[in-house]
Amino acid sequence: MWADRTVSVVVALDGAGEHVPDRLAAFSRACDGLAAELVFVHQRDAHIAPTAAIPLRTVPAPSGLVPVMWGHGIAAARGSIVVLTTTQFVAREAWLRALLRRFDEADVVGAGGSIDLVAGAGMLGRAVYLIRYSEHLPAENARPPHEIAGDNAAYRRDAVVRVCPDLPHGFWEVDAHRRLRAQRGRIVHARDAVLDFAPVLSVRGVLRNRFVHGGHFGAYRVRELRWPRWRALAVTPLVPAALLWRIIGRVRRAGGSVTAALSALPVMLPLLVAWAAGEAHGALSRAGARDVG
Repeated sequence: MWADRTVSVVVALDGAGEHVPDRLAAFSRACDGLAAELVFVHQRDAHIAPTAAIPLRTVPAPSGLVPVMWGHGIAAARGSIVVLTTTQFVAREAWLRALLRRFDEADVVGAGGSIDLVAGAGMLGRAVYLIRYSEHLPAENARPPHEIAGDNAAYRRDAVVRVCPDLPHGFWEVDAHRRLRAQRGRIVHARDAVLDFAPVLSVRGVLRNRFVHGGHFGAYRVRELRWPRWRALAVTPLVPAALLWRIIGRVRRAGGSVTAALSALPVMLPLLVAWAAGEAHGALSRAGARDVG
């Protein structure tokens, strides 16, 4: 049982300002009764007071890019299971145990939960939620995701370290998942392990995030999937429309309101274009993902 295993919950500082202490406290409550630690990763000294419930360590990272902070957090983690998230989320009390239960199954090296949107989120928050997390809706009739989301995921730390020897350069989940599966590891969905996306965002920050992550994906296609650069560049004009069509399909299949989703279109479109531009930039990068951002 999980009472006799160790867990490191790695929380990357991704904005949220004055809400950060409360969000760390919620993660701490989710760890109650487990052999767990919080690993809070930030680019600069965030002056966060330790929580009384479980041990909290702070780990500096050279970049504010979330995958880079996760990489440093995984490297510093002491638990046999490492859980990844950010300060843009609020933990439910049953979240962590629901996520960890999947590791009782054979050959499971990774598990990812669902993501819900808090009530009252603004248009920017709704747009980001739909773009990034429409595959991870907690609805019972939603399809299991093709990939788990790194923002709500747990992994066997030894398996990740084995396939990601360059963790200081970042933990990019799609690349890591490909390598884990190549070694016959199973990555599964834990639908009942729900985190609430409670966005505190800026338009500038989100646009940069989409460009940087799109750039990594474009570089990944060329470097790892062996796409010719001309092909990677040729598809980028189609990317915004293709992603929007995919989002609408996911919302419809989950029983959500397509009309409500389309109300965020004025914000979604610039973010989808930023991703596509990032893909093109990444595909042209000679050195691959490390040149991006």
